[in-house]
Amino acid sequence: MTEFKQQEDETIVGEDTRGMSLTHYVIAERLVALDCTYIIEDGAHKDVEYLADKLSDGWRGYHRMSPGELWSEYKEQEESFYEYYEKNLLICGLAEEDPLNTLEEDENGEVASYGKQKESSL
Repeated sequence: MTEFKQQEDETIVGEDTRGMSLTHYVIAERLVALDCTYIIEDGAHKDVEYLADKLSDGWRGYHRMSPGELWSEYKEQEESFYEYYEKNLLICGLAEEDPLNTLEEDENGEVASYGKQKESSL
């Protein structure tokens, strides 16, 4: 991997709606996981329209997008990503570097998982 690409992969591109700082690499891997899930779901119904749309113009991939392009793409898909993530429906695991994989202790010393919506106490 070139030094430039490695630096780009480690650069924080933005902060998502859950307050997580996301790198280029993490965002690209989240989108890949979501796309793979869509493709497998559609394939189960013999629907190849989504895959055909991705491939029709020689799609270059998320890792080759500029930070701005990648962030725009992610913001369009963020809600769906979290919905699939919370329901454990993503067919691919997340990147090791993804903050969703990180458990940290809160002020009370309890272990909390980032990214999960809190359950309503109603």
